Amino acid sequence: MAKFSQAFLQSMTQPAYQEGLFTAARDLGGLRGRLEEERRQEAEKQEIKSTQQSLVEMMNTNSRIAETGNVKGLEDQRVRLTEMLSAAQNDQSRDMILKELSRVEGLRDVAKPAAQQRDIDTLLRAEQSLTEADKQIASLQGDTSAQGQIKLDAAIKAKQAIQSRVSSLKSNAALVSAADNQKIDMEIAALTKDEALRSARKNEMVAKLKSVPVKSKAWDALVKEAGEKNLGSAVNSVITELNKLELERLEVLDAQASRAPLSEKEKTELKNAGISVDGVSNLEARRRYTVFANSRIQKKVDLATRPLDIPSEAKANALVKTTLNFMVRDAELEGAPVMQDLSDKVENLLADPDERQIIEGLVSGLTGSEIIPAVESYIQDRFPKKYAEYQQFRKNRIEEAEDYNLILDAIYKNDPSLDKNDPTGVDQARAEMRAEQEISEIVRAVKRSERYKRNPELIQDAMVESLTLPR
Repeated sequence: MAKFSQAFLQSMTQPAYQEGLFTAARDLGGLRGRLEEERRQEAEKQEIKSTQQSLVEMMNTNSRIAETGNVKGLEDQRVRLTEMLSAAQNDQSRDMILKELSRVEGLRDVAKPAAQQRDIDTLLRAEQSLTEADKQIASLQGDTSAQGQIKLDAAIKAKQAIQSRVSSLKSNAALVSAADNQKIDMEIAALTKDEALRSARKNEMVAKLKSVPVKSKAWDALVKEAGEKNLGSAVNSVITELNKLELERLEVLDAQASRAPLSEKEKTELKNAGISVDGVSNLEARRRYTVFANSRIQKKVDLATRPLDIPSEAKANALVKTTLNFMVRDAELEGAPVMQDLSDKVENLLADPDERQIIEGLVSGLTGSEIIPAVESYIQDRFPKKYAEYQQFRKNRIEEAEDYNLILDAIYKNDPSLDKNDPTGVDQARAEMRAEQEISEIVRAVKRSERYKRNPELIQDAMVESLTLPR
């Protein structure tokens, strides 16, 4: 058993000693609490610092992801932030994470348009590649060698792969509509730029025409130059108007030289203009009319040769040309006389500033594919007969396409070796080539016949008849 000194035992009975022991015990307990609090605060600081570092990196990453249109990437980042939020131990860290979560949700509005634009660009590139693939196939069709056939098969397979991608993208109706809008806007923008340069050249030519005497050698040279540069109806109308006004001016001069008395019409013109000839001689009356008439002619010259409003004319011409181009492509009427005639008539109409203003009013607030029907309706209203001819040509093209499909079906039916559903696309391409060859043979045979000279519509009947012939 432990033995304590008498002095120690005695000191323990003293109140002061007992108080000291209590204070020491209390201080020891408080020290542990302070140490735990300091450790907790240090852990919070470390967590906040780590959260801040992670979020700085994520903020930059999230912005880049949104700009590239990677919607799935944003969703992955949102999941990661949610996991960070669940693991956070203090309110400050949670608040920072919640703030970035909210920003990520907002970045979706940035990513979705970017994603759509990326898909639009992909679709447009794929369609261009499809066009190039068709050209390549056409160039290889004449090569009947074994090597040529290998290249042709490879080109057809490549086209099939591109077509598959195009079809996949076009399954999204909203994407197709957006891509159509962009194609139209791009075409209008390109044409507007070209038309602006053309309008500037027109202005330059009109200024030259105004600067030289009508019917002079310089005038004749400029008229020839305008024709060679094909500057269009705006310059042609100026040439016509200046020729007309020059004749008027010469008539006024001839009347002045002959001292002819004023006609009743001339007197009325002066009276309406507020010019009195009462009580004056015939010579003075003629002189006053000559001054009046020349002034009026000059005003007409100035009006006829006023500079074109380049932005207005360029935009109107571009809108109309784009619409005509789409009408041509839609009906496959490239080079058709009816379309060229319609185009010439519209161009003549657009020499009138009022008509350009009407077109601008029609398309105000419209974009892309909305513009085409609006301008096409304008063309129909202005030229109903020519537009009806266009519609008839379009209908004929549709019927020809239907006949082509019937011939194509007959080729598959009569040649079991051709697989209509060949996944490589080779059999389909070969069947299409044979259909085109068959149509060409039908057309040539009919055109050689005497009946065709009396009735050109026989070609259509011959195509249908050929479908029923035994093979």
